[in-house]
Amino acid sequence: MATVQRIRGSIRPSARAFVEEAERQLERSRMANSCEESVVYSYRAALRAAGALIEWAMRKRKRRPSGSAWAKLRALDPSLGDWANRFETHARLASRAEMGLERGLHPMVAERLYEQACELVDLARERTDYLPKIA
Repeated sequence: MATVQRIRGSIRPSARAFVEEAERQLERSRMANSCEESVVYSYRAALRAAGALIEWAMRKRKRRPSGSAWAKLRALDPSLGDWANRFETHARLASRAEMGLERGLHPMVAERLYEQACELVDLARERTDYLPKIA
């Protein structure tokens, strides 16, 4: 079970909680009824993976960088800059798809974004020392 931390009166999800939510978003992406819906859930999974990486990096810091999740990720771990750049470019597509402004996306677009999100979630799992419980 994931935990949350109370920091100065606010509750902050743990890296584990972010990874678990990323997994749920990937599952929703796999079960999506349309390419547009899949893009939205894949992007959300990537955001949760970034959240896990940010929380993990914040264990050693007091001040959180400002900006988007991708800007924070880039600031906290420059080695993840390529990931941040990649998903920053997907942000507009995911937002437009969620609002219904992107119609008729090619299945390859959704599949590629899903694959990239899976790779980032795997990286977050590895970097945060998270292994899911196996029955």
